[in-house]
Amino acid sequence: MKTQRIERTRRRRGFVLVTMALTSVGIFGMIGLAVDFGRIFIVKNEMQVYCDSAAVAAALMLDGTNTGLARAGAAVAASTNKWDFGTTGVNGPSVAFAQAATGPWVANPIPATGYSYAQVTATAPVQLYFLPVVTGQSNLVVSSAAAAGQVPISSLGRGVAPYTAVSTNTTGPTFGLVAGNSYDIHWPTYNGNRAGCGPANPLKCFNSNPCPGDPNSSLIAVVSYWGSQYHGYWGSNSNSQIAAEVINAVQLAPVALGTNLDPLLTPGNKQSEANYLDQRASQDTDTSDNTPASYLASANHNGRRLLPVPIVDPVDPTHTNVIGYGQFLLLANGAQSNYYKKNANGNSPYCALYVGPYNIGSGGPGTGGTTGASAVKLVE
Repeated sequence: MKTQRIERTRRRRGFVLVTMALTSVGIFGMIGLAVDFGRIFIVKNEMQVYCDSAAVAAALMLDGTNTGLARAGAAVAASTNKWDFGTTGVNGPSVAFAQAATGPWVANPIPATGYSYAQVTATAPVQLYFLPVVTGQSNLVVSSAAAAGQVPISSLGRGVAPYTAVSTNTTGPTFGLVAGNSYDIHWPTYNGNRAGCGPANPLKCFNSNPCPGDPNSSLIAVVSYWGSQYHGYWGSNSNSQIAAEVINAVQLAPVALGTNLDPLLTPGNKQSEANYLDQRASQDTDTSDNTPASYLASANHNGRRLLPVPIVDPVDPTHTNVIGYGQFLLLANGAQSNYYKKNANGNSPYCALYVGPYNIGSGGPGTGGTTGASAVKLVE
């Protein structure tokens, strides 16, 4: 009997050892699979972060030109995000562009007009340690993609300056304005008593000539509906408030497409406005280049001379409707612009150079969509 008990005990011990061995293999296998799956999950997230940031950077560069496409590709290549816990750069990401968030996506669109969305796709090879036992593959290619675009916006509650550009052309994104041309953001003094003044000869109605870029249709609208009452300024008459509105573009009233700006238009204070326009212009690190294209292409500027304003259409004596937005370059001459100097007699206009549609955060013109203003957002 004693011998039988000893034999049973030995068999039980052997069974326990076999069971423990098999269980250990299963446990270690599950741990190994968890390690591989966890690594795949982490790399997937890292690659998604890369694609998200690269797509946003690319979309910010788009301006409807081939140069903008090239800058978008360069922005993706310059992305500093890495994978494998920030130790490995992303190799060979692909970039494609589209005119809508849903595509189709084109690598090299010709012409570039209207392409305001960028898609970035990237892959990373993940080394596997335990899954090869199941799959037979020692590496798994993880891929991620993201798309971002300049999404048109119709309302700006902050960041727009208290001036206007006038256009009777209601078709966005440029509303008939030409990049590089000079437009009134504050019109010269109106004098209805001048001989010949009237809609048939609007130039006769100003003590000084308006800025050269404004077409005759804009002059007629201003003469017919603004007269001596308004000059295109819609900010405060308070000196301290003018400083905040002009220098920092802080507005208390939101502006949206279709807004009747007429109740907000005021005579303004040309002396204070000129002083603060000069201050803003002198804060730029480029205080000499008055050509928008070369100003934007240079690394010498910090963007302080760029001024986003509403584009308006005066349609009758009580309605000045916001039809879109645009970005303008304040004039500069050395460390000081011309605004203060021109204000010596109070008659001169304040001119600014049209840059293009306003793309928030890009520091340059965007594609604009239908509103002339856009913000870059992830769409995929």
